[in-house]
Amino acid sequence: MKEQKETKKKKSSKRVMSVLGGTFLVREKFTKQFLFLAYVTILLMVIITNTYIAEEKNRELVKANKHLNDLQVEYIQVKSAIMEASKQSVLVKRLQGTGLKEATEPLKRINMNVEPEKKEEP
Repeated sequence: MKEQKETKKKKSSKRVMSVLGGTFLVREKFTKQFLFLAYVTILLMVIITNTYIAEEKNRELVKANKHLNDLQVEYIQVKSAIMEASKQSVLVKRLQGTGLKEATEPLKRINMNVEPEKKEEP
């Protein structure tokens, strides 16, 4: 029992020393798997980069939506103010001192019968 524990400790200490010393890099198993490990590393880097870019785009989208909501509120306020200012009663009060008067007669429609010009045929 003790012998097994001691051999396990020796193996684990050899593995740690191999990693720290760098001798695992020249072993045949590692050299066979190097391309695969490089491929996996590159894929992980691409995934991490893609995640950062997606988060940044999401932040920009949230910011743009907030700005859009602010503009919509401002549009409604301005539209309401314009509608209030263009009421007939408000206009009459504002133009009272200028000499302009409110029309009391209704508008008349003028109908004209005009024949369209005939094009000359060549």
